[in-house]
Amino acid sequence: MRLLVLGGTHFLGRHVVTAALERGHEVATFTRGVSGAPPAGARALIGDRDDPVTLPAALDGWVPELVVDTSCQ
Repeated sequence: MRLLVLGGTHFLGRHVVTAALERGHEVATFTRGVSGAPPAGARALIGDRDDPVTLPAALDGWVPELVVDTSCQ
């Protein structure tokens, strides 16, 4: 499965990414790039979720089958 995690470098998101990678899924994270790199094996997409242009640009044609948003804001 192709999984996109909004966040994914810190707190709960990092655990979601790690668990998905361990199960053999293709994982990408979408972050602002300020809280570190995602776990090894995950694709790092950089952008701001508040800017509607950055996510489609970061995906660059890659289409996730599932999106997980672990934000607590």
